[in-house]
Amino acid sequence: MKRTWLLAIFCGFLLALPASAALPIGSLGGISGGGTAGGGFLPIHGWCLDDDGIAAVDIYVDGLIAGRAFYGTRRPDVERARPGFPNSANAGFGIQLNTARYTNGLHTVEAQCIANSGERRFLRAKVLEFTNTTHTLVPFGRIDFPSRNAQLFGNCNVADFPRRYSIVEGWTLDLGVEIGDEGVSYVELLIDGSVFANSRLDCIHNPDSGGLTNCFGLTRQDIERNFPGAKDSPNAGFRFAMDIGALLEFGYTRGFHVLTIRVGDITGQFANIAEIPVVFLCDDDVDNQGAFGQVGRPQNGQTHAGTVNVVGWALDWEGIREIDIHIDGVSVGTAIQDQARPVIRRRHPGFPNSPLPGFRFGLDTTQFENGLHQIQVFVIDNARPAGVTLIGERTFTVSN
Repeated sequence: MKRTWLLAIFCGFLLALPASAALPIGSLGGISGGGTAGGGFLPIHGWCLDDDGIAAVDIYVDGLIAGRAFYGTRRPDVERARPGFPNSANAGFGIQLNTARYTNGLHTVEAQCIANSGERRFLRAKVLEFTNTTHTLVPFGRIDFPSRNAQLFGNCNVADFPRRYSIVEGWTLDLGVEIGDEGVSYVELLIDGSVFANSRLDCIHNPDSGGLTNCFGLTRQDIERNFPGAKDSPNAGFRFAMDIGALLEFGYTRGFHVLTIRVGDITGQFANIAEIPVVFLCDDDVDNQGAFGQVGRPQNGQTHAGTVNVVGWALDWEGIREIDIHIDGVSVGTAIQDQARPVIRRRHPGFPNSPLPGFRFGLDTTQFENGLHQIQVFVIDNARPAGVTLIGERTFTVSN
């Protein structure tokens, strides 16, 4: 009897103890794309999960913190293997690790997963080799706009105004391992291999072409977030403007051309960081170029109730007369176009609506039956006869 009584007290004591929370789980994948060595910015990836959710993932090199990774990238493999965890579909993390901060050789890279409830766990480390030399750390970057094979139109009547400009923009960075050899010196735009503009020689402020033109040093907060600590990362943007009509008058032909961005660093190294094919055309080559734009909300597959704000942006060289909203093939109203979109204005200067290209429309979903519906956005321009362009359509669910 006494033993039974003591056992009951002991079991009650154990039950009264607070349960220890499970530590986060995950895996450090190493370098994206494979391999165990590299230089410059190395893309490091992996995944973390916790039953309370993940608050952050910190990356360490040789026991010292190197930076905080971005968390929340898609990992379908983790979702399949670990269903039920919070955010298991988006359990991935990644960081651009600046290896130029460290000596060449082997280094231990670790990831620490931090749960919302405070628990922490270091994932199994990776030993990577950093291999940086001055001649391998050439500038790098990309062209963000325009896309490959874009049609670039120009006003080919060179005496006519306003002029029409085509914009080329993107970003570039440069790393170094020696004192004074880090940073971008100039950015050049080449057309078919010939220099069109150089950021050190040709940078101007031109309101007609959208502001700073043929310049490097534009603010890019996204690049600062993705490449923290790199010289020039807060101001890594470049922007060039071409008058296609003037270029065709000068002697370039209609049709395909190749745009190249060449970047030089402060030690004299240079690299062609990006190259895209494009098409030069005159406005007169097409009777009506049509509108273009994007529907931001609603997004495909979303469920909505009450009033939904339909938003997006649209432009048309002939000007926009109205933006017509259709539900299941029936017009339900006209959107209001009065929203500023600085990126759109910067990339499309001179368009009649570029200062305020964003549109909005309040859609009352209670006017429709519950279930799947399709929304379409049509733009009607000011041409004679008017052009009608479908710029986007989405399928969404009404649940009132």
